[in-house]
Amino acid sequence: MFGRMRGDVLTTTECENARRREAIYRLKDSPNLFLVVYPSGRKSWEYRYQHEGTSKALILGEYGQRAPALGPKSARAARDELATERNRGRDPIVAKKLERERQKEQLDEARAERERRSMEKARKQLEAERGAITVRTIVDAWIKEYRPHWSAGHAWQCQQSLQDHAYPHIGDKQPDTVEPAHILDLIGTLLAEGKVETARRVRQRLDAAFEHGCLRYGFRSNPVALSKRELAKRFKVAQAANPEEHFPCVSREQIPQLLRAMRAYVGSPTTAGLLWFVCLTGCRTGEARFATWNEFDLDKGEWKVPAARMKARRPHIVYLAPAVVELLRGLQYYSRGGDYLFPHPTQIAKPASENALLFVLAAIGFKEKHSGHGFRRMFSTLANESGLHRPDVIEAALAHKERDSTRAAYNDAKYAEERRRLANWYADELARLEVGEKAKVVGIR
Repeated sequence: MFGRMRGDVLTTTECENARRREAIYRLKDSPNLFLVVYPSGRKSWEYRYQHEGTSKALILGEYGQRAPALGPKSARAARDELATERNRGRDPIVAKKLERERQKEQLDEARAERERRSMEKARKQLEAERGAITVRTIVDAWIKEYRPHWSAGHAWQCQQSLQDHAYPHIGDKQPDTVEPAHILDLIGTLLAEGKVETARRVRQRLDAAFEHGCLRYGFRSNPVALSKRELAKRFKVAQAANPEEHFPCVSREQIPQLLRAMRAYVGSPTTAGLLWFVCLTGCRTGEARFATWNEFDLDKGEWKVPAARMKARRPHIVYLAPAVVELLRGLQYYSRGGDYLFPHPTQIAKPASENALLFVLAAIGFKEKHSGHGFRRMFSTLANESGLHRPDVIEAALAHKERDSTRAAYNDAKYAEERRRLANWYADELARLEVGEKAKVVGIR
């Protein structure tokens, strides 16, 4: 049954020279130890023994001269260890199985300990990182995340409103230290000043920023969400005290006074130009502030505003009166070769500040009497009261949203000539109101 070489034990040479056969065979080395040779040529050491009257066999390992394979001496040493187990009354197979399980448990414990240490290290690192995070940090992260999906104007407004109204109260606080009471105080201050719409937007933006911070950095709670019910009560009371928050606009009788005050303004040429541009075109301030020279064809007298910057998210054409074209030609020098028509006074790569028009209006004595949006109301009022222009044409010129996008595009093209006449008439009408006679507004002081 078992093949056998000469001598008491197998030599390394005999092990090496054992050739494969069609069937498996064994060469006895020493008591209970055999070299098994397989038809494939592979060789292994086998320990054969009796336990409780049953013949058993246990493979000790592959034959070889380099670990983890076993040479003859190593195989005999392994056989001797198992024989000791058998002499103690324990089955070597069971003992080896238990040893494998013990080793596996040790490996599992070591792996679990490494994972625990890794998690603890990550937790401490996260805590250290979170300790350096402020409300400004999570606001910046929130705006960075959503900026690609927003217009440039909206991103600017979000940043500016929180910088003006939230940062002075909680900007440098760690988000986990901001309590609902801080939010109530912050929003309550705006409501007490009658700034209901501003308070509503600040609350919405803070809520979104904190929610993003909780998801990204793992902060425990959103203090804005926790104060939602109490804020709702306060908003209700504030809205009752301020039923409608209109953008201020001068009366028709005050328009000449406003225009003359604008003409007398001697501040920054680009800021003055922005004021007159918004006044003459009736466009939204955000559309004007971010306007770039490549959007204009001054020879045709047209300004193509991209959809991303429009409230209705549709491209819009503004027809420019000759007075507006002359105004813009005069401003080309002051843009200093930059992209923006109305750059920031000290940072040419940035547009004019969101509050630039409000500062000018305050400087000329019209603080809280008129606003950037007030020019749109003025445009609509004068054009509609004149009776010279169809309401649909006026609405198209102001880019008021049309429910039917196909109809809106059709009307934009259909009203092109009427809108151009409206633009020319409006510039002349403002000049007449300013000086009391037919004359065109030309340039700026």
